[in-house]
Amino acid sequence: MKYKDQTVAPDIVIPSSVEVPSFTEVRTPEGGKLYHVDVSDLDLLRISVVFRAGVRYQTHPFTASATVNMLAEGTASSTSAELAEMLDYYGMYYNVSIDRDYSIVTVCCLNRFLDKALSLLSEILTEPLFPDDELAIYSSKRKQSLIVDRTKVDVMASELFWRSVYGEDHPYGRSSSEDGYDTLTGDMLRRFFRDHYNLENSFTVVSGKIEPGFIERISEVVDRLPHGTRSFNCLPAPHSVRVASADKPDALQAAIRMGRVLFKSDHPDYVTMQVVSTVLGGYFSSRLVQNLREDKGYTYGAWSQVGCMEDSGYIAVATQVAAEHARDAVREIFREMERLRTEPVPSEELDMVKSVMIGEMMRILDGPFGICDVVIENVQNGADNGRIKKIVEEINRTTPKDVMKAASLYLRKEDITTVTVGGI
Repeated sequence: MKYKDQTVAPDIVIPSSVEVPSFTEVRTPEGGKLYHVDVSDLDLLRISVVFRAGVRYQTHPFTASATVNMLAEGTASSTSAELAEMLDYYGMYYNVSIDRDYSIVTVCCLNRFLDKALSLLSEILTEPLFPDDELAIYSSKRKQSLIVDRTKVDVMASELFWRSVYGEDHPYGRSSSEDGYDTLTGDMLRRFFRDHYNLENSFTVVSGKIEPGFIERISEVVDRLPHGTRSFNCLPAPHSVRVASADKPDALQAAIRMGRVLFKSDHPDYVTMQVVSTVLGGYFSSRLVQNLREDKGYTYGAWSQVGCMEDSGYIAVATQVAAEHARDAVREIFREMERLRTEPVPSEELDMVKSVMIGEMMRILDGPFGICDVVIENVQNGADNGRIKKIVEEINRTTPKDVMKAASLYLRKEDITTVTVGGI
């Protein structure tokens, strides 16, 4: 048997395309939006109902997150214990998530238990009670958890970063005192639920092995949502500051966040900036890791990412270093940004980045659950799954010149917000 030389790295292979199953859009009899994609040979389904009910729409601190997190804490038909027992007995998975713009309610089940899953989902989305005793327990736990989290430099830095990039009064930058949990009431949650959890303010995505009749049965549940209006609020312009810091004298480490406001995902430079961010700190062999970890020994890791919300986007760099190295680390991060602005990325390095980016997309798309997330994102962006193919093509077309041009536009030192928290 002939063995390969283990000292020689394998060739970099960049996939030329990524196949993504297309989704089908249907309208329910009551006008609800439902998107489905048949993507699995396994008898599994994921059903996610997406509401425009994110943090930006709340008028009292923590109302949005408390509402979605307490949907299954008691309904008109079942106690929270009975709902949990049903989930456990039928092996169903229930999850909720929330960000600045959207909340998502998800149920996953075996196909043969679809009716049980739909019954549970309907109950949670149409009959929640938000009982005061459960809310008191929830608020106490969340408040204590937040108090503990806010003693950590990375959490402090994250909150300070968003306030510094968007402004304290901007919904994308606002953070609230933990005392806000003390004044949460069931009436607040019921009002938020009534205003935002309705048919017109939502869409549903179904992914998995879709058998005949499934979509009709799911549509019936979607149509049980009450009619209402689509959530909307006009956001103010971001108000960024360039430098912010907070001292924590007992901290052995300093948390660093650096970045700026960018643009939404429909901007022509969005994909190129994804490439820029990956070169900078988007994978384990990135430039920030090589510099701050491998060369300087300042940190265990560093990362950067380009992300977007419904009405904005950003680039963010994050790391934690020994407190005495904080200023040096900031200087080195700026140095790596400047290198990207002034020096072409070597072709071999760029090929590696492209391989990493497209490989990660293929990993996410491997299975019905990841594909459901991709469909949700594409629907939120007003696109179909052909968007993924276009992104892959654009990644493959990106040249060292493109990277340097985008970095020179969006990584100027005078535009970057720098936040440090710790023993500085």
